[in-house]
Amino acid sequence: MGRRIVFEVEGVKAVAELQEDLSPKATAAFWDALPIDTKLMHAKWSGEVSFFRPGPGLAKITELENPVCSIYPGTLVMRPNGTEALMAYGVGEYRWGIGTDYTTRIARIVENAQPFLAVLRRMHDEGEKQIKVTRAET
Repeated sequence: MGRRIVFEVEGVKAVAELQEDLSPKATAAFWDALPIDTKLMHAKWSGEVSFFRPGPGLAKITELENPVCSIYPGTLVMRPNGTEALMAYGVGEYRWGIGTDYTTRIARIVENAQPFLAVLRRMHDEGEKQIKVTRAET
C-alpha cells in the first residue's frame, strides 16, 4: 500500500492512494505540497471534471510522467508546472483553449468514492466549493 491522501469537500471525505509507481516525481512533489486548502471549480472544457490550483510548490514539475488525456472518475491528474489539478466525477478528457492536452496521474480514490464524486457533480450546478487535501493518517 502506497501513501494516501484525503480529499474533503462540504464535509464529505474520500481517501486516495498516490500513484507513485506511475508518476514518482509528480506524486512526491504533490505530497510535499500538502496540505492544500483552495477553491474547487468546474473545468468548462473537459467534461464532467472539477479542478483546483494546487499552489506554487508544484511548479518544479515541468515534464509529464506517463501522460494521459482521459480522466477517469475518482482519478486526480495534474498539468505540468502544477498549474491545475483535476478530478473527474464522470466522463472527462483534459481539454483547454487549444484542444486536447495531456496530464500526469497523481492519485486514485480508494475509499468513499461515490459519495465524494456526488458532491463534485453538484458543484457543476451549485458553483465553486472549497477543497482540502491532506495527508492521510497512518
